[in-house]
Amino acid sequence: MSALDLSAMLLTATTAETGPGTLRVTVTGEIDMATRPRLDGELDRAVAASPRRLVVDLLGVGFCGVTGVASLGRLRSRCSEAGIDLVLKPSGVVRRALDLAAVAPLFRLEGWREQLIAQ
Repeated sequence: MSALDLSAMLLTATTAETGPGTLRVTVTGEIDMATRPRLDGELDRAVAASPRRLVVDLLGVGFCGVTGVASLGRLRSRCSEAGIDLVLKPSGVVRRALDLAAVAPLFRLEGWREQLIAQ
């Protein structure tokens, strides 16, 4: 099995326009070294589309390693430079990874409180 096949099994990322000027990237699975290129590719395409608002739905992510945090940090920088309003909807796992890296305050996070209440 190739790394690309393994990546496809461990992570899915799809982009959809949810309204005028708004793109939503929905990510499910695991974000690690094997899946980072797949995630970065989808996020790069979303930024290249130049939306006014980019929502990254990470509620379906069950693992987020340091590479995932780094990818989100690069995304934040690219969106800031391009004037794109970035919103993350992190799963509890992603929120914990952002907290452990001490970068959660740098992001606009939505939806994670509601998920904690539901657990």
